Amino acid sequence: MIRRLLFYSFAMLVVALPAMTTASQIVIGPPDPGGEHGFDYWYHGTGGAGFLFIDNADPASGNNDFTLGNTNATKGNLSDWRSQNFALGPAAKGAEPITFSFAYELPDNVSSGDNIRVELRFFDATGTNFLDEKKILVGSDTGDSNMTRYKSVTITNIHAPKRAQTADISFNANLFEPWASGTGRFDDFSVTVQKRSLTMLVVVTGLTALLIVIGIGAARWLNRARRL
Repeated sequence: MIRRLLFYSFAMLVVALPAMTTASQIVIGPPDPGGEHGFDYWYHGTGGAGFLFIDNADPASGNNDFTLGNTNATKGNLSDWRSQNFALGPAAKGAEPITFSFAYELPDNVSSGDNIRVELRFFDATGTNFLDEKKILVGSDTGDSNMTRYKSVTITNIHAPKRAQTADISFNANLFEPWASGTGRFDDFSVTVQKRSLTMLVVVTGLTALLIVIGIGAARWLNRARRL
């Protein structure tokens, strides 16, 4: 009887253990991933020959996308989009890994050395003290030019700095990196965190405790049997 109980308990534990590694993706930002609410939730600015607008002619999904660009390489000609800050939630202080993704299309000819800079930026709880960033350059560095369809970028296993509580997304043309190659379209921004399932952890913990209890009982029963 004891052997059967041990066998079935062990089998249940083996079945439940793989479920500990399953996780759900929780979306933590940005407030509007693709201009579906127009200019709401995103700050924006231009200078000189820089331009930007909400575009509904060619979104990657939904009704809109963010468009920006510049045609003059000299300083002061620029365009910039920046989302409102959002809380990192379970990913605060680097506790859980982050996945950052977005879609982009560069329909014009991209000159050598030209890139649009995309950033996932980390801040403290106030949202004002910059701590670090994950930077991605698209354009010349990614070999894109005269694109006729969107391309997706997904970066996994990003850990926020130890003091980070909030984040935002910024992408810009000719602000930090040279860009005079016309238009860029961006859509489907997503920052997610992988949250482990606590339910299965409780189940496994309970099964482990049951195994220990049964093992102790079996040991005592065997000791009594030997004395007889």
